[in-house]
Amino acid sequence: MKHRNWMRAVVLTLSVSVLYFCSANPLDPDTESDVSLTKGIPADQINWAGWNPEVTTALEEVQDNDLARRSRGYESKRIHNHSGGHVGGRKTFGNRVDVPENAFEQHILNMSVRVLHLDRSGQTAAGVEFLPSRHYDADMQITLSWAFLDVEGDEWENLNLQPYYSEDLGSTWFPVEGFTVDPDAKTIYFNIDHFTRYGWGLDEDD
Repeated sequence: MKHRNWMRAVVLTLSVSVLYFCSANPLDPDTESDVSLTKGIPADQINWAGWNPEVTTALEEVQDNDLARRSRGYESKRIHNHSGGHVGGRKTFGNRVDVPENAFEQHILNMSVRVLHLDRSGQTAAGVEFLPSRHYDADMQITLSWAFLDVEGDEWENLNLQPYYSEDLGSTWFPVEGFTVDPDAKTIYFNIDHFTRYGWGLDEDD
């Protein structure tokens, strides 16, 4: 009987030790020390790229946020579900979205591309917003243009540009990954199943 009790005590002690080691494993990443892994990068920690004077002037001419009368920087279209379509392009300085067939449940949906002149912690940032902000039933092709950014040069390899996206109206940002570069058109494009806000940053580490 004493032998069985001794064995149970040993097993219990070993179990507690194993549980403690697993819960405090030093090899586990400390997620609290790198909040960008889960909560994004705060806007004031990004070196933003701005629009060139042409775009800046066009956006500043808009009075009282009257988007319907904006000649450049905004475009809205009624997209039919059975045929798809695209929004943006020339009027939105090369930024656009291509919508495939059967991407949403409604028969017709108003979609828009809006070029933004963002103010981020004292920095002016080049942004683009796609609306309505929601998830869709198919992937859209988003195209972002760097042709109108206020940066020196226009060759992608030398610009160190990094596109970011935000899902909380610009408080925190995540780097866009998995995009394709079109150097001739000075654009990048990628597929995604929801609309959100994008901004251009300068990656100083490259």
